Amino acid sequence: MYDFTVCGAGPVGSYLAWRLSERGQKVLLLEEHKKIGEPLACSGLVSRNLKGFLPGNFFSGTEYIVEREIKGARLHTEKKTRTFKSDQALVIDRLKLDKLMAKKAEKAGAELVTGARLFSFFESKNKVSLYVKSAGFQNKRTKILAGCDGPLSVVRKNMGISPPNLLHGIFCYTNEKPDSFVDLYFKKVPGFFAWRIPRREGTEYGLACKKNAKKHFEKFSKKLKFSYKKVYSGLIPYGLLPRVTTRRTFLCGDAASQVKPHTGGGLLYGLTAADVASSLIRPDEPDMKSYEREWRNRLAFEIRCGLWVKRSYSMPSPLLNMALNSLYSKHEKRGLEMDRPSSMW
Repeated sequence: MYDFTVCGAGPVGSYLAWRLSERGQKVLLLEEHKKIGEPLACSGLVSRNLKGFLPGNFFSGTEYIVEREIKGARLHTEKKTRTFKSDQALVIDRLKLDKLMAKKAEKAGAELVTGARLFSFFESKNKVSLYVKSAGFQNKRTKILAGCDGPLSVVRKNMGISPPNLLHGIFCYTNEKPDSFVDLYFKKVPGFFAWRIPRREGTEYGLACKKNAKKHFEKFSKKLKFSYKKVYSGLIPYGLLPRVTTRRTFLCGDAASQVKPHTGGGLLYGLTAADVASSLIRPDEPDMKSYEREWRNRLAFEIRCGLWVKRSYSMPSPLLNMALNSLYSKHEKRGLEMDRPSSMW
């Protein structure tokens, strides 16, 4: 029997499996796709705070994942552009990150099985029985099940927890020469924003919204006059779930909606929650209340603040411009803290 089974080998799931394995736990890491990191569903804009979770050689050594260091952001509304200078953001290679994190988990001792899809599980007093579809893979038992299986989490559904709100993100890569600034375009899509991100050798364009993402993206591409051959897409959860645990099962990352509502970024918040889980949850006597309490202590206030920021995107243009003017005057010199929306006030 495994001490922990982690469902989902994205960066948060692999990080959790890595940390648990380092603590001497017997860990099974399941990934439903045959190749780690594919299909690509996430952009790669992150804060430098990511360095607090990953090895130094990811940023200045042999496993270098950084595509570009960002010098600031330009915020566009219908009538005005505001420029914020800041060195807090990086653009990383998400596919490479996912693969490196899975290797870290394996090297620490986790057993990785790809092409293994969890269909359901049954939780009893002392164990969780897993029902998995995979060639040559038998159903297993585990003491603890961790759901790191994304916005449409099978684990969350089987726990009886209602899904979070979802945005549909869509993006593409172009050959446009990159600079070192991110562009955010407000009022291009209802309820969120569109973006332009410089990559290593080209430029990424994308947007997120609740409905008709493809239609809005086509309109956006015509407005900014960029062409593309292939698009990538993924779902972005947002909002606080009422609970993310049962007696022997818990959620982490996108499955738990541990995501910044104002940007759609989930990597840093998910890794923070994974750190909490790996330090507090024990397989024989799981204290899920401590996990629920601690991850919320660290993230819930910022998520609530992020929801207020996200709501501001839907304000009439004059009010949004007033809000951005106030924000600009306050943060023009020192920039915005992208991981802490509470710092805007």
